[in-house]
Amino acid sequence: MKTKNHDELLDEIVGKQGTTDRENFESELKAEILAYKFKELRKQKKLTQSQLAEKLGMEKGQISRIENGKFNLTLATINKIASELDVRVIFSFQMIGLKPVF
Repeated sequence: MKTKNHDELLDEIVGKQGTTDRENFESELKAEILAYKFKELRKQKKLTQSQLAEKLGMEKGQISRIENGKFNLTLATINKIASELDVRVIFSFQMIGLKPVF
């Protein structure tokens, strides 16, 4: 039995890089990671979802959906939450198959 590395498994299970299925999977994964990080940062600041929502002028339910990855975030919302949690979110552009350009 041949051992497979991480990339080979992703190619097999999700789809090869560049396919729609793979791109959707990776986008959802990145959104889940962002949601998880926001939740952890909120907890580190000892804020409840209600308290954070109030500071942001949002509903508690919106914060819950964001933290559970059930809310499509705009860049403005990401930056607003990050600012309230005293962090900066850094995005980069990367050409497919090349190193990051920013």
